[in-house]
Amino acid sequence: MSERKKVDPANVYISGTSELQPDLKKSAEDLSETEAGQRIATARDFFEHLDRSMKTIGIYRHNTSHYGEYLDKTWRALEIILEQEGTLALKVDQLAFKYLDVPIYEGQADDQNIAYRFYRDGVRILIFRQGLTAEELLNWVLICMTNFRAAEHIHEDIVSLMWKQEFSNIEYVVVESVSVGGEGEDEAKIDVDKIVNYLYKRMTSKSKDRFHFARVSLEDLEIELDDVEQAKGVLIKGTTATDADKTKVQAEIEEEDENRMLPKLVVILFKVLEEELDQDLGQSIEEVFIQLLDSMLMHEDFRGINQILRKFKGIHRKNLPAGNQARIEKIEENFTARMGEAERIGRIGEILETTGEIKKPQEVYRYLTRLGDAAILPLLDTLERMEKQDPRRLFCDALAVLGKDHLDVFSRRLQSTKSNVVRDMLYIIDKLNPPDKLKLMAQLLKHPNLAIRIEALNTIGAGNDKSCRIYVLNALNDPDTQMRMTAARLLPNFNIKAAVKTLFRIVNDSDFHRKPAKEQSAIFSALAMTDLPEAMEFFRRQLRSTSLLSKKKLAEYKRNIVNGLGLSGSITAYKLLKTELEAGIKEEDVAAQAKRICGRLREKLLGS
Repeated sequence: MSERKKVDPANVYISGTSELQPDLKKSAEDLSETEAGQRIATARDFFEHLDRSMKTIGIYRHNTSHYGEYLDKTWRALEIILEQEGTLALKVDQLAFKYLDVPIYEGQADDQNIAYRFYRDGVRILIFRQGLTAEELLNWVLICMTNFRAAEHIHEDIVSLMWKQEFSNIEYVVVESVSVGGEGEDEAKIDVDKIVNYLYKRMTSKSKDRFHFARVSLEDLEIELDDVEQAKGVLIKGTTATDADKTKVQAEIEEEDENRMLPKLVVILFKVLEEELDQDLGQSIEEVFIQLLDSMLMHEDFRGINQILRKFKGIHRKNLPAGNQARIEKIEENFTARMGEAERIGRIGEILETTGEIKKPQEVYRYLTRLGDAAILPLLDTLERMEKQDPRRLFCDALAVLGKDHLDVFSRRLQSTKSNVVRDMLYIIDKLNPPDKLKLMAQLLKHPNLAIRIEALNTIGAGNDKSCRIYVLNALNDPDTQMRMTAARLLPNFNIKAAVKTLFRIVNDSDFHRKPAKEQSAIFSALAMTDLPEAMEFFRRQLRSTSLLSKKKLAEYKRNIVNGLGLSGSITAYKLLKTELEAGIKEEDVAAQAKRICGRLREKLLGS
């Protein structure tokens, strides 16, 4: 018995506005090996120019007026191909663009590889047609270079930007989704490849045809494509199925129905929205969309929810019957409002907390950042109950987008007794970067929780803003040892020469020997981090000093210096210790400690 789930060709669509002209040149099948090689070489040449142009634009992104100049050679290389062949039709593989089934552009599976980006967003065929202007090519290149992690593009992808651009001479075929059910990925890919290969053949053949963002039906394809059907269930042949086989098949059929039912329902609903709507029908559809939202949340299908939101944006561009626009806007507004209700946000928190690894965190982030101001408080309430770091950070990133005009909501929670809440608010405020950020953070230096005080001091001292230095200086006199140690470590982040003077004043104070050994080491470490000659000379003198009366105290003092040098992680400190070891440190225990720390520093700085 063999069994396979089937790919639904209804999820393949073609974008294009130009008529497919008959190819006056030879078809791919008729090309000689030499002619095919020449075409492949010219196509590769185009992509080499394209790669250089994109790098140049990336470097000089601010020189928008020169983009055309940077792209000129690339456009001319493509123009030559289009004048000779009429089209440049490319298959999009996971890591490469292929022309005449030969890779002409390849890269790694990362965002630097534009073929990978197109493939990831569902594009399987890309066609450039004669008549393509330099402006069109530039707009396409800018889409290729779009940073989809940026706030203004977080809800977009390559396909949506191509669609909005409405290119006249660039067309593409998209596999919108593939339902693989219980089958292996390789088998599903074979079916998709058959569809894509058929379309590639049709779109590059001599026949005259026209596609205008048309969906391809199964009937259009089934004659040409062997073993690609839209039949639910399985195809059984060979030996009779056992009871176990039947049970397995039934389970897979049920799983397929569950996984495919919601996407099919979405397609139907949006088709209905294009027809004339009365008030009762509009109300009914509105209720169905809410039920659909809950079903998708139950299945943790954030991508499906985001696709619905994109479809709402897309349907506004269509010619709709009178009155539909207002009703659809109301349905969309209600759908988005319900997404941000406390119960649903709580459900998202539960999903993220109980999942070992967040699936498609970008889709969750897109969902959360679609919400309105009313969702901020439910998000904060849910965040307070969450414990895992990654889900909390995902909520915080979304809140930083939604709450840019609601700083007070976050600042009030800085006084919480829960350290996680304070850390999250500190993170959000730091991302929002308000004018009074320093003042808000400084309030935490008096928080009853020591961990929060240290974290606030670290955040304040991480910058080199002169106004932050006073808070670090004040912390050097804090009653708590750990606060003083942290302040000493942060002091060199500001004016180094001033830091050395302050640290020398502390070290030379008559009460310095009364400080705990860890604090002494921390101050020596801060002094070593400056890498200044006067600091290194100080350490050299101290390590070579002798005493007849206080040998034990001197040895302890030197051990604190050696520990401080090790904590600094400074290559200058490493060289100093190495030199002193070679010169000979008199105290055996100090020498042994210096040797161990010198070894650790070497491994850290230079590798084992």
